[in-house]
Amino acid sequence: MRQSSHVPATRPAVSGPPPGGRRVAKARAAAGTDAVRPRRFPVSTGALRPVALTYAIADYLMAADEQPPGEVESLESLGHPGHYRMAFSKEYGMGYAEFCGMADGFFTHIGEVTFATPYAMSVSASDMLRLRIASDGDGEYVASRGDTLDIKGPGASIIIEPGGLPPSEAVFAGHHHMVQVCIHRDALKLLYAEREAELPAVLQAFLAGTLQRTVARRLPLDPALLRCLERLHGSTLKGHRRRLFIQSKAVEILCHAFELLEQEERELPEASALTTRGVLKAQQLLMENFVAPLTLEDLAQQVGLSRSGLCAGFRQIVGQTVFDYIADLRMQHALALLNQRGNSITQIAYAVGYNHPSSFSVAVQRRFGISPSDLRRGLLPPI
Repeated sequence: MRQSSHVPATRPAVSGPPPGGRRVAKARAAAGTDAVRPRRFPVSTGALRPVALTYAIADYLMAADEQPPGEVESLESLGHPGHYRMAFSKEYGMGYAEFCGMADGFFTHIGEVTFATPYAMSVSASDMLRLRIASDGDGEYVASRGDTLDIKGPGASIIIEPGGLPPSEAVFAGHHHMVQVCIHRDALKLLYAEREAELPAVLQAFLAGTLQRTVARRLPLDPALLRCLERLHGSTLKGHRRRLFIQSKAVEILCHAFELLEQEERELPEASALTTRGVLKAQQLLMENFVAPLTLEDLAQQVGLSRSGLCAGFRQIVGQTVFDYIADLRMQHALALLNQRGNSITQIAYAVGYNHPSSFSVAVQRRFGISPSDLRRGLLPPI
């Protein structure tokens, strides 16, 4: 059974620091990371509990002889192996969490817990979208590459985590009265099959596979979302009826949240549908040709935008400049090549688009704080 928000994984899928120690772990996490603000809940790496969110509902099923982890005092089946309630031990905190797995890649958590001390976790949530509604609570979510989010109640938030990123960190403190809906990219594709154009631009990028950084935003806690929260907590339904009710409310939460996200995008400086399509197309072209990318003028012409329109739209929709985006793609590919034997540093420099190995070394040093050779020594396992 693998848990999500607030509950430790019984079979963790995230291990400790990678070979090479903390310096290399920090270098991996730093690939494309935005400027880091001061942490409200600083935690040491060793204090993070690993939590993995996966696609298959089979990973979350409660076996008949399941032994709960130390933080969980009891597990109660609610009529389906993928639907159960957990009561927490006093050392961890007072309260409960209900997990309802509705289908592959589509899960809901309903919980109320008061943490005895701040609870910190390392969260691996590849290709997951999470919506959280809470009437109370405190904490923060720090992505390895992307946004940092204050988790304060009352409030609502959305976290969109593209695949291939290192784990994020989350800390929860105080009393939490919440509902969280998790939906995998593939499950969201099924919900919006052939209707992806109706989604907000950031979700279109997520489904298209062009989102390169974690998006974590607060949303207004409007009356519709608050009603969903209270109805889920107040429902007395049992068995399959309860599962159906939770599923209906989870879909309702998604619809309301997507509407709020779209309203938020409309309130930003106007990015027309033409600009959105052009930026998404430019992202795809850059992913395919980051070694020798087009000039800004040629790229803009190919996607049907002006140079200034492409640059402004890229910053608004992607959250980066075009040049920063290209640099991120090169560093990601460089890390993958440095993790393999057989290629020299010079070959890797040329392979990711640098005309001079010295320029590549400077870029790696600036990004990761160490030379390509040192970084490779930490990434490669011993022979």
